[in-house]
Amino acid sequence: MAGAIFFSFFWQTSHAETKDLESLARAKAHHKNPGFINPWLPEENPAGLLRLLKWRFSTNLFKEEKKTRPVFQTFKPDVKKILGGGDSVTYLGHGTLWIRLLGKNILTDPIFEDITFFFRRFAPFPLPPEELPPMQVVLISHSHLDHLDTDSIRRLGSTPLYLVPLGYRDWFKDVLPGAKIVELDWFETHTQEGVTYRLLPTQHWSKRTPFDTNRRLWGSWLIEAGNRKVYYAGDSSYFLGFAEYGEKFGPIDAALLPIAAYEPRWFMSAYHMNPDEAVRAFQDLRADYFIPQQWGVFDLTDEPMDAPPRDYREAARKAGLPEERTPLVHHGETWRFPPGR
Repeated sequence: MAGAIFFSFFWQTSHAETKDLESLARAKAHHKNPGFINPWLPEENPAGLLRLLKWRFSTNLFKEEKKTRPVFQTFKPDVKKILGGGDSVTYLGHGTLWIRLLGKNILTDPIFEDITFFFRRFAPFPLPPEELPPMQVVLISHSHLDHLDTDSIRRLGSTPLYLVPLGYRDWFKDVLPGAKIVELDWFETHTQEGVTYRLLPTQHWSKRTPFDTNRRLWGSWLIEAGNRKVYYAGDSSYFLGFAEYGEKFGPIDAALLPIAAYEPRWFMSAYHMNPDEAVRAFQDLRADYFIPQQWGVFDLTDEPMDAPPRDYREAARKAGLPEERTPLVHHGETWRFPPGR
């Protein structure tokens, strides 16, 4: 703890002139040997082993509610209609969304099956993965098992271009030799066939094994295609970055934000938003439409499976946001950008 206090003092005094996350990123303040850190959160890992054990052995206040397993509607996407239409976003479950912009197919954090034996899908993948059209680009936000899945990457194969944060090239070399990989640091961009992808910071972390905490970078993606902007957050707590992105890159047409995995707050709030905070992030981003993601698939935290969509709807109502701007896109459903937008 003393080290954390010293680091905090050092950070505040030596970087007092730094005003924004982009300046921190350009200065490589998030780089650490080895790996990476959150430079605006100079403290010990809030998701460390002792806190994890405390959570796992504590009482779940929602235990009784979780005994009831709700049934969510799942629709099979009409692939032909999606390909023949305009820009759209199809929610395939958890962090996996099929984004179609300028006739290009973009897939985020593909997870087709169960994560492990212990984390089975609550809702099935809406269609056989082989029925998806060829993807031009696959975006990876971070290395957690529910966002980067070995079998799903292998099934997609080496046809897409994989855009990833720093530190993933060796993983892909082992899992999918021959894959086309572009690694980006925070605020760096890559343009592919008229679409620009920008990796932006989030308040999160990375880990796949007990020995690689934060060895790989994590982030979110801003996609710019013509006059269209789509933001995919991956995982994040509510933090100052959203307001900065809204100021620098807004207005944003659609924000794809997580609304689940938020209880208990004493443990999850460091790296996961609850629906109220997700609505605040949406407003900070100066986004026109909110597409919720990461709900209804994996039972990862304490809240009941049907709480995220219910709490999301209530959060939007309290913020005075109409359902037209905050739709609940069900599993397999496609949301289309309104004409003229």
